[in-house]
Amino acid sequence: MTKLSIKPNKPLILASKSKIRSIILRKTGIEFTTKTSYVDENVIKNSISSKPIKTQAIILASAKASKVSEENIDSYVIGADQICSIGKTIINKPTNMTNAIKQLKNLSGKTHKQTSAICLFYKGKKLWSHSEEARLTMYNLSLKEIKNYLNADRPFQSCGSYKFESYGHHLFTKVDGDSYTIQGFPLISLLRQLRKYNLYSL
Repeated sequence: MTKLSIKPNKPLILASKSKIRSIILRKTGIEFTTKTSYVDENVIKNSISSKPIKTQAIILASAKASKVSEENIDSYVIGADQICSIGKTIINKPTNMTNAIKQLKNLSGKTHKQTSAICLFYKGKKLWSHSEEARLTMYNLSLKEIKNYLNADRPFQSCGSYKFESYGHHLFTKVDGDSYTIQGFPLISLLRQLRKYNLYSL
């Protein structure tokens, strides 16, 4: 099988340090580089906490892309963000085993949402932004199942304490939504915009 390599008509930057987003975009064959924005997300989150979750996700994605775009004015810049929530409660990255166990106990047997936002910037200006939601219903998990899963995937930097792209799909009895949305990167919507702006073709 020939490996596809697509050089965009303008340099393309993914403003993210997320491994899974980079993997997803790399599989398209489109050439790009990655840069981390280093924006203070906590400050932004505190200032927008009263807004709808879809709006929060777009604001966070845009903040990352905007900063990188201002520093790379000749490149198109992709920004993305993801928020996991149950009801009105946002579930942050667990960062450790103890928090991950608590999160999965809380999600067990319930339905929660993954909201993913994505945007495109050029010369420091937003060209497009978009958000998508997926609803996931988790099995009633025993503590043993939770610990076995966490030891296998160690998803301590993942919203909701699972990696859907890995063993995380075993946790769910029902999923409504696109798998790319669940992984925090609405790919099909992005590709449609890249073609709209004539950034690439097959």
